[in-house]
Order: sequence, then C-alpha cells, then structure tokens
Amino acid sequence: MDKGVLTGCDHRQEYLLKWWWKNYSKHNDYPVTFCDFGMTPSARTWCQTKGNIVTQTTIPIQNLSEGIEKAPWIDSLFPLMWNHREAWFQKAFVQTQSPYNQTIWLDLDCEVKKNLLPLYELTQVGDGFAIAHYLDYETKLARSRNLIREGVKGVQAGVFAHRKDSPVIPAWIEWCKAKYTHDFSDETCLSHLLHEKDFNIVYMSRNFNWTTIEQANAQALILHHASATRKRNLLPLINFND
Repeated sequence: MDKGVLTGCDHRQEYLLKWWWKNYSKHNDYPVTFCDFGMTPSARTWCQTKGNIVTQTTIPIQNLSEGIEKAPWIDSLFPLMWNHREAWFQKAFVQTQSPYNQTIWLDLDCEVKKNLLPLYELTQVGDGFAIAHYLDYETKLARSRNLIREGVKGVQAGVFAHRKDSPVIPAWIEWCKAKYTHDFSDETCLSHLLHEKDFNIVYMSRNFNWTTIEQANAQALILHHASATRKRNLLPLINFND
C-alpha cells in the first residue's frame, strides 16, 4: 500500500481512540493501522472495525528499568513516569511493521484538522523522514529535566512521517537498543540521534504539529494535545458512546 497512518496505545490511552478516529476520518480516508501496545480486548475489537492491527507487546530490551541508576534524569522525574517507557519505546520498533510505503505516525492525542497529503509529500525529500523540532520553551524544559543534552534541539515525536526505505528508522531502533539506560524515551533517543547523525531530513513547519493549542491557528493540520493537563481537558469533549 502506498500511503497510510500508524497510531497506537496501551490500555492507559485507549480512551482517546474514538475521539481520535472521529477527527481523523472527517478529513482523511487513508488506511489506518492500530498498534496494540497492550490494549484491552474491547479496544482491540473496536480498532478491527476501523483498520488493521499490529501487535507489538514486546521489544528486544529485556528490562527498561535495569541499568538506569546513573541516568541523568533519574532524580528529576517521578518514578511513576518510568512505567510509560515500555509503550513509548514500542513506537520506534513498530515502525518497521508499517505496511505502507509512506507512513505518518500520529499519537492519539493528535486532533487532525485537515487532509494529511502535505505531510506525505515531505517524505519525498532526501532520506524520507519529516518531523518538527521542539519549541524553545519545550527544549528548555527538557534540558532542565536532563532529558536532552546541552546543544541538542529536541524533536517532537508525536507526529512524524517516513518513507519505507528511510535510514532514520533502523538507526533510531539501534540507538534505542544501545542508549535506553541513558535516554529516557523514544523521543529523546531520536533527538540525540538526529543531533549526532547528518541525515538529510525535513524539519517541518509547526503547522504540521501544533502543540500550543491554547493559541488559535487556522493553518494547523494537527492540534497536538501533548500534555497530561491538555488530555484531561479533552475529557468533556469525548463521547464514549460513539
């Protein structure tokens, strides 16, 4: 298949599935593959009515909590956050299972506002990978928590696009396997990889991944509710009976 979308979650985020689909399907009919990172059976059954499913419940890292005693973020993050690392790292590894020649990954907290064709077009450039940088305040926050090194401009891995032959994906996977005791998440792994390696990729406009949703933006393709507070604010907008 030529173009398609990947998204996924475990049981903690599956409450967003119907809301995500409602917004996505208003503007797009590209096929969707749902990545099961540990969904409940009912959520998995629902996903099967909308697209196909990839099951990715294990990764080639035996224990993400081993060897992190000297991680730079160990004293700056609540241990409760560490429980999310399993699902986050699965995102990198599952990209190789995409059935599409051109893939867009969308986190479930992404509110799709327009057709995604312009994002697919970015995969035709260079090494076939497109992603947005952090905003300056997001970079400062990540550095204050020792998540990214000084001089690194982080990337926001909730929205990205890639061509099947992009060298970025296998390099990202290898970085995750080698650096998980130091890097907190798939996103910080990707941020450091792209800083270190000279890939020919597109750093896309914020309009493709608008994370400051409090500021209206009629040009945004995607409004990304990328924080726990923003996701809590979505709850009144979700019709769980859809």
